[in-house]
Amino acid sequence: MAEEKKDNVSADTEAGKAEETKDAAETPEIKETAAGTEEPKQEEKTAAQKKAEKKKKKSQESKEKKAAQQEEEKPKKSAFIGDLNYLEEVRKDLPAIKPGDLVRMSYRVIEGGKERTQIFEGTVIAIKNSGIAKTITVRKTSFGIAVERIFPLNSKLVQAIEVKKHSRVRRAKLYYLRNLRGKAARLKELR
Repeated sequence: MAEEKKDNVSADTEAGKAEETKDAAETPEIKETAAGTEEPKQEEKTAAQKKAEKKKKKSQESKEKKAAQQEEEKPKKSAFIGDLNYLEEVRKDLPAIKPGDLVRMSYRVIEGGKERTQIFEGTVIAIKNSGIAKTITVRKTSFGIAVERIFPLNSKLVQAIEVKKHSRVRRAKLYYLRNLRGKAARLKELR
């Protein structure tokens, strides 16, 4: 008898569950809000889905705009790492300078609030080609004391560079001149 009752109860619960699922499928679930009004849950989901879709569209549009802006900012010609022609900061008014050249540098110096032009004339002993930060090292002997100075070529403080003469050298870096004095430190002029 007890087993028959359990079977009847389980059959009743299964039938009740089936009826609930049919009712749920036919009528939308109703949610009560704080104001006491009832709203169907399906409409709420669609509104949430619409918002999500709008967000996705906006994010896609913004990504497309950013991609278009980046393409516009890129230079028109093929620019590889060593090509600096597309940068505005690169100076194009500089003469061709090689190691061994005797150059006259006009450099703007600001001291205390006053501004003056300092001239430094010497031999180029090294060139460092590191893109926009290209520098040259100039060495001169002044009253028996050797002085070296490094000038950034693309700096706005470099007012003018004048190449006085070209010398014949067989190295890219002329650091060996540091150990030579007097006539031994001379370089042969190109003709």
